[in-house]
Amino acid sequence: MKVSGVVCFMAAAGAANAFVAPSATRLGAVTRGESSLNMAVKKPSKKEEWVSVLKTSDIAPGELVGVTQDGQELLIAADLKGSIYATANICPHLGTPLDQGSINAAGALVCPLHKSAFSLEDGKLVGDWCPFPPVLGPLVLGRLEPPKDLAVFPVRASGGNIQVLINRNLKQEFESKYWTGLLDAQGKASGDYY
Repeated sequence: MKVSGVVCFMAAAGAANAFVAPSATRLGAVTRGESSLNMAVKKPSKKEEWVSVLKTSDIAPGELVGVTQDGQELLIAADLKGSIYATANICPHLGTPLDQGSINAAGALVCPLHKSAFSLEDGKLVGDWCPFPPVLGPLVLGRLEPPKDLAVFPVRASGGNIQVLINRNLKQEFESKYWTGLLDAQGKASGDYY
């Protein structure tokens, strides 16, 4: 009994050492024998392009339309005079979708949740940070995050379309910062581990 147990242990130990994964040369591969992880991940380059996101006839003065382009949530806004702007469709405070908000009489974009207003031209905060609900907003919600500006994008009308200048590789740049290891869902989705 002792002999077979030792033999099984030796065979298992030998089998464990005998199994060496084939050396991989793809990006992000780790090879056996390295003293530290050498993750060579190629970062995608910035690729700014004008992209058509909406027809000019699909938005009226005072209207807000949310669109998704290349993994980015954008807001196309027409102020009360009909001028077109493009911003992020996520409030910098708590991530509220701004397409549910409104444009006030001064032409600023107002968050539907806490009523912070942002300039459509440059994204700067206009007025108080988190003025709503009264008392609770300024004392509690306003202290969760410091005041931040809203991201804005260059926009133009071309051939009956509204075009926005965006980085088409932004989502890949963001995702490249995360390791795609054995248990990572990205590997399961792409099939790299099968």
